[in-house]
Amino acid sequence: MAKEQDLKLEGQEGEEEQSGGGKKKLIIIIAIVLIVLLAGGGAAAFFLLGGEEEEVTDEEVVEEVVEEPEIPAVYVKLKPEFVISFQVGTRQRYVQASIEIMTRQQSIVDALELHEPMVRNEVINIVSRQEFAKLRTAEGRVALQNALKSAITEMMEREAGSDGVEAVLFTNFVMQ
Repeated sequence: MAKEQDLKLEGQEGEEEQSGGGKKKLIIIIAIVLIVLLAGGGAAAFFLLGGEEEEVTDEEVVEEVVEEPEIPAVYVKLKPEFVISFQVGTRQRYVQASIEIMTRQQSIVDALELHEPMVRNEVINIVSRQEFAKLRTAEGRVALQNALKSAITEMMEREAGSDGVEAVLFTNFVMQ
């Protein structure tokens, strides 16, 4: 019996030593997994939170601008053509101009159509006040375009509540 007890005690001690060694291996594996997880979490935090300090390059800005859809331009033609007379010395002179207004807002298109008589009157008044000799130069025509644009923009702000007039274009400009 003593031998059996010795055998049992020896066998039980072996099992305890093996389970103790297994627990050590399990603790080591858990520690390694925790270290890997912490390192991965730190790397993820670095890349996700560290991206705010990056400089924006010109290429990225260009790509963002290109991707945004732009509202197409609408051209409102003022019909019929404008024919304005000038008294230059003893001679009668004429300017014939076809004018279109560029906008991207439907409210401006509607307001231009509704208030066309007022717009035409303002165009005639502004062109009539110009000097005939200045209108012969490119600078004079650009100055006239700017004056028309500012007057029509002011009128549209007053009547439509929006300043969406982008340009006043001469599609035909004849001086005689």
